[in-house]
Amino acid sequence: MTAEYELTKDDVSAFSLYHHFNSATARRQYLRSWFIPAAILLLACITVWFLVDRERGTPWRTFLDLSPLFGVVPLYLVYFPWMYRRKVRKTITAMASEGRNRALFSRRQVSISPEGITDSSELRRSWMAWPAIERVVNNGDYAFVYVSAMSAIIIPRRAFAPGDFEEFVRTASKYHETLSAG
Repeated sequence: MTAEYELTKDDVSAFSLYHHFNSATARRQYLRSWFIPAAILLLACITVWFLVDRERGTPWRTFLDLSPLFGVVPLYLVYFPWMYRRKVRKTITAMASEGRNRALFSRRQVSISPEGITDSSELRRSWMAWPAIERVVNNGDYAFVYVSAMSAIIIPRRAFAPGDFEEFVRTASKYHETLSAG
């Protein structure tokens, strides 16, 4: 089976975003960045509450007076995921626009056979046997054939006639599972 298409910056960005949000390492970093500052902020609020209340001796009154300070914690927890995703998208889009990347953004042909996968363009050609492939992923709009933990052959759905994309992914997955298991 063969797919022919022009790889674009949007395709590379889509892969980078998919990989970033589905990487175990990136997910751990994201969760740390989300909850550790919130916990530190909450601890700071409790410390301020304790220190201010020591002089007043009215804990609930002091808490109500400091409630805007405590309100920052839930706001941070709600705002952070949106801000984080926005920042990652912006960074990835900017990185994909760096340089000319002629070998990357060109007309390409990807072919699969029982032996392996071939990715070729006018400027380069590569072939990998299925046991060397990390995994085959279908995210709906793209197939990503991971050739390493951080890079993949990006195959967009638009390269296929209706229904052929799913068949391509099914066949690639079957070849990979069959030859990688043995």
